[in-house]
Amino acid sequence: MTFGSPRVATLLVLAVLAGCSIPIDESARDLATELPDALLPAASTTTETPAMTETVQIYLARSAGDDRLLLEAVDREIVGDGSITVILDQVLAAPSPAEQDAGVISPFAEGSSVIGTALTDGLLQIHLDSLDGFPQDDSTGNRLAFAMVICTATELVVGAEIDRVVILLDGDDGPAAINVPVSDGDPPEDGSPVECTNYDSFQSENLTDPDNSEPSEDS
Repeated sequence: MTFGSPRVATLLVLAVLAGCSIPIDESARDLATELPDALLPAASTTTETPAMTETVQIYLARSAGDDRLLLEAVDREIVGDGSITVILDQVLAAPSPAEQDAGVISPFAEGSSVIGTALTDGLLQIHLDSLDGFPQDDSTGNRLAFAMVICTATELVVGAEIDRVVILLDGDDGPAAINVPVSDGDPPEDGSPVECTNYDSFQSENLTDPDNSEPSEDS
């Protein structure tokens, strides 16, 4: 059987489709959203945005050349997360090769890290996992290590009003403040906050300048 013209064939096809209840759109439509997941085109790949770094300052130390150790502010590039913890962890890390070449030193060894920090009304609580990285004797290096942590927190952390610090360690009843050794001023009571002024002897501006010393009464 043949059909007399293409027009007649087209009309017959439309009639068959209509009889089968298959809807016919008057215009083209996008079928992409109706495809099974396995048939969808692969998602476009994008390069992950690199983590943003920022420059912060921390205190390390240097030798004054007369057996004195002084705080030295250095710049560090870090991947910040908005917390003080990341900055203070840098204090506990060893000086970089470039810092060592510049004469920067640190009394810290591996073994200590900052678990977390909490700031309330100018008082910063620094929770350490241990004091294993600190010098273990009652020495200048031991007090310098605390000076680096405390003075970094109170003097160099930008955007935070910190004026005193307590150090916490885990105990049987949870984190508890320890008695922090100081180099200047009265020894604090157990667990009392300390300030950067408790480490004035590690500050370079407190070095005696012979050229500015007062003349003696005999001169």
